[in-house]
Amino acid sequence: MIRTYMKQEFFLIMNNKKNILFILFLFALLSSYCFLIIPNQETLNTYVPEDKAKELEEIHAVQRDREERGATGIILYTGMPAYAMDAHYYHLHRNMLTAYEDQNYLRYLLLKTYDLEFNSIDFHNKQYINFMESPFPSKDVDHLYYQTLLRYQGYLEQEHRITLPIIEEKTAVQVLKNNILHYVTYFIVFCAIFFSSDVVIRDRHNRSIVQGFPFSWYSVLNIKSFVAFSYTMIILVLLAALGMIFLTAQFGFGNFDIRVPILTLEKWNFSLEDYDTISIARFLLLTVSFIPILVYLFIRINVIFSLLFKNQWVVLVLSTIMLVSERIYFTRTTRELFGIEISNFPQTYFDFGKVITGEKNFLVNVNTITFEKGLLVLGLSLIMVELILIVVSRLISKRRFFKAS
Repeated sequence: MIRTYMKQEFFLIMNNKKNILFILFLFALLSSYCFLIIPNQETLNTYVPEDKAKELEEIHAVQRDREERGATGIILYTGMPAYAMDAHYYHLHRNMLTAYEDQNYLRYLLLKTYDLEFNSIDFHNKQYINFMESPFPSKDVDHLYYQTLLRYQGYLEQEHRITLPIIEEKTAVQVLKNNILHYVTYFIVFCAIFFSSDVVIRDRHNRSIVQGFPFSWYSVLNIKSFVAFSYTMIILVLLAALGMIFLTAQFGFGNFDIRVPILTLEKWNFSLEDYDTISIARFLLLTVSFIPILVYLFIRINVIFSLLFKNQWVVLVLSTIMLVSERIYFTRTTRELFGIEISNFPQTYFDFGKVITGEKNFLVNVNTITFEKGLLVLGLSLIMVELILIVVSRLISKRRFFKAS
């Protein structure tokens, strides 16, 4: 009997027009992202050989002019050996350009890492403008510098062949990792909210569906939640697999040994000593620990809202507000909310990719937002939501829920 009811529920959620249209939208969005955005995306790791060649030509012309004038020494006013510095820059980047054009990406990356490690001032000067609106621009540039340096060093230390997509972070596993570190975490949970927003309410329009099954009201809600959870996870896995196939066909899969920089804060001075790396396989494994908990948590929240408000759009809006609620109060200096440290709020862990890398701790200057505490807080939140659901399901019985308003 339970299996029959579950099959019926799965059939209903699978054939829901709202869900079908949303999946088609997700497919179109995913295809556009994989085939249009990623191939044309320029990031910190993007190398434009045409621009670099033009820059080197200009430096070469200036150097020849200095040689003709005999101005190859130290500038008297600044005490800087401009000619020697530009000569070093020219030869280094000429070799880098040649390696890039010859597709010798190992040599290209070696030179690029050398330049990054021993010419950090140039990196800071170029990136500082991108953090002008940050309350801590110097700290943020240092953070980006350490992450970039560790990532390049990690590529060089691995045994796999280095390719341009790996350097530019366009392989399938790297794109997946980068998206988890950004707003796709919210999008994953929103899918659960959207698919489950009407699993309870739709029966009010077709009451005969649940009348023939001799289950308690709470059991009915549990079955609906399980079906919504299973459906959401299947859709998420299929979309992720499809995206990985699209990207692998263009840029390769990558490998699970690629290093992901994390912040450990062992010294608490935000220097390179406070950073380490983990494999991308471990990063993804830790990520997977959060997704089922959050998906099920919001499905149960949706069930509570469905019993209380009996309107799927109200349920959708309220759950979405809960999902993005951290954005309402979050600032780089917010460490407490109502006198309680933010690490004790479940909203802090909705952006779970940044929890794993320590980015959350970096943003607010704490060291209490951890993977272990995240699982604990979300687990306690799930227990609390479950207790609330038990109470609400008894207050709003099946008869009262289906009673005409």
